[in-house]
Amino acid sequence: MHSEHPAHILVVDDTPTNLEVLLDILAQDYDVSIATSGDQALELLKRNPLPELILLDVMMPGLDGYQVCERIKADPVTRDIPVIFVTAWSDADSETRALTSGGVDFIHKPVNAAVVRARVRLQLALRRQTRDLEDRLTEIAQAHEELRQAHDQLQVLWQAVEQSPTSIVITDRDAHILYVNPHFARETGYTAAEALGQNPRLLQSGLTDPAVFSAMWDKLTRGEPWVGELVNRRKSGEVYWEEAQIAPVQDACGEVSRYVAVKLNITQRKEANERLAYMANHDALTDLPNRVLFFERVDQALALARRNGTRLALLFIDLDKFKPINDTWGHAVGDQLLKAVAQRLSARVRDSDTVGRIGGDEFVILLNQVGTAEDAARVADELRHGLAQPFELAGLNLTISASIGVALFPDHGQDAIELARHADEGMYQAKQAGGDGLRLFAGDAP
Repeated sequence: MHSEHPAHILVVDDTPTNLEVLLDILAQDYDVSIATSGDQALELLKRNPLPELILLDVMMPGLDGYQVCERIKADPVTRDIPVIFVTAWSDADSETRALTSGGVDFIHKPVNAAVVRARVRLQLALRRQTRDLEDRLTEIAQAHEELRQAHDQLQVLWQAVEQSPTSIVITDRDAHILYVNPHFARETGYTAAEALGQNPRLLQSGLTDPAVFSAMWDKLTRGEPWVGELVNRRKSGEVYWEEAQIAPVQDACGEVSRYVAVKLNITQRKEANERLAYMANHDALTDLPNRVLFFERVDQALALARRNGTRLALLFIDLDKFKPINDTWGHAVGDQLLKAVAQRLSARVRDSDTVGRIGGDEFVILLNQVGTAEDAARVADELRHGLAQPFELAGLNLTISASIGVALFPDHGQDAIELARHADEGMYQAKQAGGDGLRLFAGDAP
């Protein structure tokens, strides 16, 4: 919109008397410029500010009023300026030519002051209304363009949400589902119709720690986003892991009105991590606990034995005659034999005990809650006899034996290192005695 100011009017006439009359009529209310020829008028129109209205005499030397008007209308800069012809001619042809050349009105000479003021006010009002309308149309066009751009952005966002490879869920403040994207339906087995109006707990498996949900709602009710892992259950009953990112959405008053959850299936990642953790703690050949995991369990068992005042035993086992089998029949047969030994040892101890492989043909066993040294020796001897039975592998009948060392807590050591050293010494003594035997640690030499 334009601010109110005196309108700028250009009066063009080659007769001084006519100019004086028009100035006398208009100068009090308007900012009036004059030109005494068509050429002078066109020159003035090359300067700023441009007039808002032109009063143009028809009969002038050089360029007449019609020619001047035609040039004004041919110039994109000045073509929108309204032109009123001031003429002594009142015949129809003159009036027609005035309108054809681009004029909007005409005033007959001798001029009537009231008519001049009325015609000028009318054209200025029309001029300003036209410009205001143009401004309004420009604003409407800009608003329309902004709406179009916003619509395009919403379309992009909508397509991104609809085609997202993650599950997206929107709920109201009371956790009733308002929207789920297609991936949610593919992931969970619940259609959008089945999910709408439900609480997201329809996915709960009962396997997520309740503390996780407590921490989640503690953050969300404070208006803070939450990120965590959930164990959910599909409609089919299948359990899967999800990483969920949930954020509260606030309304104009700052109150939480919605919750948006973006959830990614991380089952494969969890399984891969668990597999890596398993591989880091288990022997790749036999699947038995390796040295690291085995002695972690020894430390745990020792803490429990100290607290309960009970005994435990550590057995070190070294296979006799394994190397000749490996050399004669190859590593593939040797590996099969080691796996068979692991299975035979595991089958002859309790579930509460632990069998481990610490390298080569060396195995270790943790016996929890052993009554006496004789009880531990009896279990070790049963294991030795079990390993002495033939192994049928790859069409071969293979026989081995074992040397076993036994150390007890608290009799032969107070920690894992001391017990392991003493069990290893017992196994070495059995080996030195020809193998196929066991030795209970008898105490350090004086």
